[in-house]
Amino acid sequence: MAGTPAGLSDAKTNAVGPAQNTVRQMTVPGRLRQNTATRGHVVDQKIPFTSYDFWAYLSAGFMLLFALDQAAGTKLLLRDSWTVVQGVIAVSVAYTVGQLVASASSWLYEKLLVGKLLGYPRNILFGQPKAWRWIRRLMPTYFEALPAETQKAALDKGGKLGVNKPGEALFWPAHAYGRGTPAIASRLDNFLNLYGFCRNTALVGLVDAAVLYWSYLQPKGPAEHLLWARISLAVSFGMTLRYLKFYRHFALEVFTAWTFAKEKDEGKKA
Repeated sequence: MAGTPAGLSDAKTNAVGPAQNTVRQMTVPGRLRQNTATRGHVVDQKIPFTSYDFWAYLSAGFMLLFALDQAAGTKLLLRDSWTVVQGVIAVSVAYTVGQLVASASSWLYEKLLVGKLLGYPRNILFGQPKAWRWIRRLMPTYFEALPAETQKAALDKGGKLGVNKPGEALFWPAHAYGRGTPAIASRLDNFLNLYGFCRNTALVGLVDAAVLYWSYLQPKGPAEHLLWARISLAVSFGMTLRYLKFYRHFALEVFTAWTFAKEKDEGKKA
């Protein structure tokens, strides 16, 4: 993102007379409101978490810790009040757990489920799925390829770079273009946040279901943990489908934005 916000410092430098006094008399809430208006800059300087950290790591970490907390009967996360130190520790632990969840979910869902069983969207969009036919019939939207004309246009553009077939080699120049175009990069970030959140939540749902069901089976296990385990399992299944949807949309945005970039630019110039 861009550098530090210059609004406040510029006002102090350029103001004269009464305006100078106005700037000097700004209250802390006033400065806070100004910082809120330049949110992106302040987040970079003051908060050590990006939006992806929150969606992909912190949320997953807290959801897993909550299930463990319930199964152990400690209910530490349901306390009425928190000290600053306790809050910092809780966030730090949740972030660490979330990082571990992200590593495990990446291996399980991206490397195994997508990479080995279903096929990556970068190949599926060009009509190269890996899954058995009956799986494709169950998930027709995920396995829908780009129109033949769009595939040809993308491959023709890749051919100018020496890439003549679909796959990872064709994906990276398209991805590089998208990351270098602010409007496209913003949409890609949204899809990245969404599929990262869904993927990690899907795995946490599986683990939570196992933990809560184990807690239910104990001699004095709470009966409601069986219901929570079932809900967690249903959430895991639903979020797996959402993950596949957004993962496909990410690749779809990469290829379509890159393929038709020249035509759009020419249209604007005209």
